[in-house]
Amino acid sequence: MAIDRNFFSVTAQGVDALAVAAGADVSRGSGMLAEDAVPVSDAGPGHLCFLTDRAEEAVIAGISGAVVITTQAMADRLPQDCAVLVCDNPRLGFARALALMVADIGACHPPLQAAPIDGVTLGNNVSIGEKVSVGKGTIIEPGVVIHQGVEIGRNCRIEANAVLSHCRLGDDVRIGANNVIGGSGFGFEITQDRPVLLPHVGSVEIGKGSRTGAGCTIDRGTLGMTRIGVSVMIDNLVHIAHNCVVGDRAVLAAQTGLAGGAVIGEGAILAGQAGVGSQVNIGKGAIVMAQSGVTKDVPERTTVVGFPAEETRKVWRERAALRRLLGSSRNEEE
Repeated sequence: MAIDRNFFSVTAQGVDALAVAAGADVSRGSGMLAEDAVPVSDAGPGHLCFLTDRAEEAVIAGISGAVVITTQAMADRLPQDCAVLVCDNPRLGFARALALMVADIGACHPPLQAAPIDGVTLGNNVSIGEKVSVGKGTIIEPGVVIHQGVEIGRNCRIEANAVLSHCRLGDDVRIGANNVIGGSGFGFEITQDRPVLLPHVGSVEIGKGSRTGAGCTIDRGTLGMTRIGVSVMIDNLVHIAHNCVVGDRAVLAAQTGLAGGAVIGEGAILAGQAGVGSQVNIGKGAIVMAQSGVTKDVPERTTVVGFPAEETRKVWRERAALRRLLGSSRNEEE
């Protein structure tokens, strides 16, 4: 389910109400109801989604019974059993319609001063929301804030002043000081008036034995999860955006940044200040060298460097050739 109902409440909405919220016209299906919201690739009966002009034919053919916000050019190509809402900017319309359907449960019930928890060590000034689960042997240091519905496994350590919301942590996870785990992502649409933030109604999942350093941020998914695998090592000041996936045993050094939807393969290593673009895949066992900017997929067990990042042997050959060329030019001038 794309909307994580452990953290968000969902109110089913009719097509007419959604159209008003989205600033869209109802092309067909005004009697239908949306009960959930999903990416268009997963859309089915009762689902709200959006479709842009760049959608592939296979995706269009697979939609059945959904409530679809799309453009006029795409409206006639959708299956007849879909409700169709037409507007100029489907992603913006979807953001506004989603805001009508979904409410953040935790926002209604802010964390309060923590009461003692059996088998858990609590520091001073810890605040915990409702329906929070904390496993035995876990240590929560002073100043930590844990919002409603968060799940923390056994033998974890949450260091001072971390803020946790919309997330689930496995056993033996260590969260560094001043981390923000589960905050809203940075997906938005630009309008003439202002940028409009897309509601982020997913969550974060961190696997057993993973660790984050100080000052890290891991955003929850827009729809669905941001996933950190098992035994992942994350250094200080790392940012992981919405819907990223970090595979088991991956290593992310200080000041690494992942844009939304980036996928890091098992055992991959990202050196300091590496940046990975949106929807880019880093293959299993690949290495991204320090200060590299990755703009396209990296194959498994490949090392890349530079901006835009390229395979290291190619880069070194090009630089060697350039040095030889510059050297011969200087010799000719002399």
